[in-house]
Amino acid sequence: MAILRAVNVESGSASTHGGAREGAGRKPKALRYASELAAAEEKIMSALPAAIESLELATRRGDVSAAKYLLDRAFGRVQTQAAALAEDTAIPFGDDDLKRAESKREWLNRMDTW
Repeated sequence: MAILRAVNVESGSASTHGGAREGAGRKPKALRYASELAAAEEKIMSALPAAIESLELATRRGDVSAAKYLLDRAFGRVQTQAAALAEDTAIPFGDDDLKRAESKREWLNRMDTW
């Protein structure tokens, strides 16, 4: 009784199992909609100078949110604190805390080696 095997035409290797085949499966959306994405990107890029000019005009007229948006985009957003300094009641991590944490870490490392 002969066993039929699929032969890969390109590599010449015999395959007894299924598996991924060239071109099988769904195409990524970026490939399926490449022309639509390119058209949308071109449309956005062509409208960008007018949008920036509009934001600049709004900033000059005193629109604070427009000014904040422009600054955030140009220089990056400012990192905010979890709590305002006046409301931060957390006890600072001092030298004694550091020594205690290091000794605890050493003790845990010794326990792992037992």
